[in-house]
Amino acid sequence: MFRWSDRGAPDAAPDDRALAARNAATQAFLALDDEQRAAATAVDAAEELGSPRRLRESWAQVAALGDHATEAYLAATTDTPPGRATHTADERATAEIERAREAIRRFRSTHGRVLDEAAHLVTGLPAAVHEARVALVDARGAVEGSGVRSRRAQERLAEAERSAARLDSPGLRERRDAIARTLELAREARTLALDAPRTAATVRTSLTSVATRRSAAQTRTERIEPALSALRREFSERCSRDLEGAHERASACLAAADVAVAQARAFADAGDWDDAADRIAAARTELSRAESRADAVTERLAELRDVRADPARHAADVRFVVRDAQRLVVDRGLIDRFGPVLDAQSVRLQNAQERLTGAHPDYWFYLTELRGIRDRVRQAVEEVRAGAGR
Repeated sequence: MFRWSDRGAPDAAPDDRALAARNAATQAFLALDDEQRAAATAVDAAEELGSPRRLRESWAQVAALGDHATEAYLAATTDTPPGRATHTADERATAEIERAREAIRRFRSTHGRVLDEAAHLVTGLPAAVHEARVALVDARGAVEGSGVRSRRAQERLAEAERSAARLDSPGLRERRDAIARTLELAREARTLALDAPRTAATVRTSLTSVATRRSAAQTRTERIEPALSALRREFSERCSRDLEGAHERASACLAAADVAVAQARAFADAGDWDDAADRIAAARTELSRAESRADAVTERLAELRDVRADPARHAADVRFVVRDAQRLVVDRGLIDRFGPVLDAQSVRLQNAQERLTGAHPDYWFYLTELRGIRDRVRQAVEEVRAGAGR
């Protein structure tokens, strides 16, 4: 038996239809191979990144169609030159291939977001790794070239170096995480190194300013005991009960600030400007606490003396606020909702005034009640105006 190419048998020679069928099958097969390979790569990447299990199960069904179509193509074309008797098999193979390609397209459409993200990560991985390595080189140059030592910059650089060792990890997720971590640490190290001279200058200035503030806080703390003494002497015990021990607490804050300043100076002398800045911040926090405790006493004395001098004036101010709110409620037609609330504040004000009796009235209760009334009225007014804005 002879092949047509050997004998040139006219009944076996390929015609245009046979050649077209074979070419169409071959082109479809090549397209299927590219599309199935790309989708499989995206599925593998998505699965490694933590995609749901159903993605792999769905892809297995689609891949089976692609494999079946490939087998059909190979069965039709392997060792079978195109001829008049082959075009039907080639066309069937092409139809199988097109069905598989359509299944792949539907699969990609259904899972497009997950697959696109995975594919984007895979294709962009080399550039991302390069970016991370460049950032690491920049950070190393900034840290080593800085004229001022920054412990934090050195620590971040060391962490970035360790993270960069995982840039060539075999796992996609590990590489992705290593890229993100290396970039973050390297950029932070570079920023800290570049900021180190400014940080050092700020620390030097702050050490002087915090010493000045420490002296002022000491002066304010020394006013606590005289102010407490005046409170006990001029007003009832209830007016200063919550302030007892204020001097001791303020003094403890000053002592803590002194420790923090001493630590800051030691860090600065060692060139550890970041820790020095942290300790200065801690000292400022303690000084703020000392100042607050001192001010609480001296301001209490001033407030109570003021209200004692003319308690009716304070009541009149609050009464005006209540009546102004009542007019607003009437104008907005909201008497049913807010009228009882504001009437209760009027009663509360009257009761507070009536409690100002005896040789040493509780002016602190009186003052806090007036503030409470103001707060409640302000809240009601805000609710009225918010309702009008809706």
